[in-house]
Amino acid sequence: MNPPIRVVCGSCLRSVEIGSREGSAPGGGLCPFCGEPVDSESPGTVSRARMDEETARGGEASPSSWAGMWSRGSLGSLGRFQLRERLGDGGFGEVYLAFDPRLDRDVAIKVLKQANPTERVMERFFREARAAARLDHPNIVAVHDAGFDNGRCWVSFHLVSGRPLNWYRDHHRLDPPTAARILRELTDAVDHAHRQGVIHRDLKPSNVLIDDLGRPRLIDFGLSRRSDVESSLTRDGAIVGTPAYMSPEQAIGQSRLVDERSDVFSLGVMFFEMLCGQRPYPASGSGNYSEIATGRKSSAKSRAPSVRALNPAVPSALDRICQRAIAQDPADRYPSARALADDLDAWLFDHRKATRPRGRALAMVAAGLLACLVLGTGLHAAYSRGDRRPTTKAEDGGGTGPAAIKALLEASSPSDEVPTAAGPAPPAKPKAAIPSARFVGSTHSGKFHLPTCSSVTQITDGNLIAIESPEDAAARNLKPCGICKPLSSNRGKKS
Repeated sequence: MNPPIRVVCGSCLRSVEIGSREGSAPGGGLCPFCGEPVDSESPGTVSRARMDEETARGGEASPSSWAGMWSRGSLGSLGRFQLRERLGDGGFGEVYLAFDPRLDRDVAIKVLKQANPTERVMERFFREARAAARLDHPNIVAVHDAGFDNGRCWVSFHLVSGRPLNWYRDHHRLDPPTAARILRELTDAVDHAHRQGVIHRDLKPSNVLIDDLGRPRLIDFGLSRRSDVESSLTRDGAIVGTPAYMSPEQAIGQSRLVDERSDVFSLGVMFFEMLCGQRPYPASGSGNYSEIATGRKSSAKSRAPSVRALNPAVPSALDRICQRAIAQDPADRYPSARALADDLDAWLFDHRKATRPRGRALAMVAAGLLACLVLGTGLHAAYSRGDRRPTTKAEDGGGTGPAAIKALLEASSPSDEVPTAAGPAPPAKPKAAIPSARFVGSTHSGKFHLPTCSSVTQITDGNLIAIESPEDAAARNLKPCGICKPLSSNRGKKS
């Protein structure tokens, strides 16, 4: 029996196995999904025989010929994956948009360029999959699967719809709070990796995707190292990383000294670039690592550059955070990504608290206006109900209506008050109540006043007493009013 050959139908782009029965031609057959003829040698497909032939012929020296077959129409298949679009190209591998028919979802698949790699190359390639598979964080792109098919190593990742941080930075306005928020989320992801024993060693904007919600997503752990595993893949003297973002200890090849603080340095460089659009330590474009290392070692005692010198709008607190992160001496940097995240958290909290009073004041004004509106509506409704009360004949002209009763009460003493159905009558005026009194006292407030004092109108009938003289007031333990000053007025009258 011939082994099955998996190809991609040129009509529906589904993965199809052909040639699984004895005597069936590998180049013919019908697609079980759409019923169209399937030709394993059509431009939209790549057969297993052709892949094996290309792998054997190309070897390590010609990765482009194998990838070149994928540039015509649909990009063919690798294992069970249907390759549909090329997303990126690196020095070690290429990334494609692919469809996984087994789980019915799109994925990002990274394929090693080198065909039939050696054991050491395979170990380095799959180290990324094993390192990323240990991590479970919303800001780290998850690994789905890894394998080896047709002489090619591959790793499939969760597909993120987004753009690299360097593109996002050039096309969006990143004010200091936004840059601090992005770096804080990214730092939290790096701290999670460190706590799982994974050091990234290649943090740079192209390895950070900003998704459709504006969240940073960390990718590419190809140069990562597990701190809990002794590895011979990277020896002292070997320089790994990207020159513009690598730490000084990485630049001089001291791989044994690379730890969490090296990733902190790379985070600081990205933060500096987000805040002012330039890097703090411009690296040589020629990739001469010795020049970079020499230049940095000669200025090891110099102070880290300031962001505010290039962008005065950056708050001084963020400038200090950035300077500490990009310190050239590891001892002067943050000891961990968590310490950097804590300082960013504190600044973001203070920033939100400083901008909160303005919104709170507007909310209080709106609440006050609403309360006034509700109160006014209630008062209007109450008075409207009173105005619509039906009038009686007595109210129109009789001598016993409310208006007549009100006039009678105003002219009478408190003892002459008459209760009515319309409610209690207003309090009688003190001068009408005690016409011959020289002073008026209040048992509640403990003071006495002239009858013309404005405070007298606020004294209730039960607390109102007539005072004939200051001596009478003293005998009742009443003190003179501070407004009308009854004693000074009394002396004036005597003189």
